[in-house]
Amino acid sequence: MFWAVLSGIGAGADAAYYIVNKKFLQILEPDLLAAAGFLCAGVCLLGISLLQGMPVLGPDFNFAVIADCVLNIIGTTIAFRALRSTDLSLAVPMLAFTPLFLIGTAALILHEIPSPVGIIGIVIIAIGSYVLNTAEGHTRLTDPFRAMVTNHGVFSMLVVAFLYAVVINFDKMVVQNSDTVFGSGLVFSLLGSAFMVLFLLKRYRKRATGQDATGATPLAANDRAAGTWQDLAAASFIVGIFLTIETIAVNQAYLLQIVPYVSAIKRTSILITVVYGTLVFREKEHLRRVSGAGLMVLGVALILLFP
Repeated sequence: MFWAVLSGIGAGADAAYYIVNKKFLQILEPDLLAAAGFLCAGVCLLGISLLQGMPVLGPDFNFAVIADCVLNIIGTTIAFRALRSTDLSLAVPMLAFTPLFLIGTAALILHEIPSPVGIIGIVIIAIGSYVLNTAEGHTRLTDPFRAMVTNHGVFSMLVVAFLYAVVINFDKMVVQNSDTVFGSGLVFSLLGSAFMVLFLLKRYRKRATGQDATGATPLAANDRAAGTWQDLAAASFIVGIFLTIETIAVNQAYLLQIVPYVSAIKRTSILITVVYGTLVFREKEHLRRVSGAGLMVLGVALILLFP
């Protein structure tokens, strides 16, 4: 069960990743924050790879890296914008649906099929989502499901959950065609570079159209305060370190178990982020959100414990 321990380490790092990003999104532009975190993680992983030696690359490496990068750019962009506008304890629990979606995507892409008993876990995940989106003003059974569609941030994270269910398969394909650090290091470096280009293009467009470059966008031409650069440096280091730890642990777990089960354990990070969101960010309706997230995690656990 060493893979479960590794997945648990990945879960803790994943929770910290979203918590730290939520904090820094209050002061940093999403594209810049994504670029900083990915580039730092890429440097760390490629540095480790340099020390242990270049791996032999498999035939599907290039395809997996390209698919991984494209889908991650889309997913990260949507996720960061959702985190910026939506309570942490409402947005992140939607990622519990990733293992559910993985049952189908892993079967199609990697031909990895979990036990049918996982259907019980799927039902509990759905119940947890129902509880999570139930509010005092709801009078009909269909109201919580309507909230998932009408709340843009929540629905966006549900879309992200599906995208990640596809991406994870390519994550494992990258590992299978390289090793646990080099392929991911290359992917993160490309992602960081792409987000930096997006940030610079948007900044240039604002200047070209005469729009104010201040406001939500840090590091603008007239905003060179040392604290802003310090925030960026801190975000780059902290996010990058948590992403590096998560990647190494989860990639090693991928080599030991099928991705739906690894992802199921990793998504226990949801309960951590919900508790943190309610206590630190003082987000409302604590009991309902924690109860709903707990049910979702229980459903994920059943998919794992009864293969």
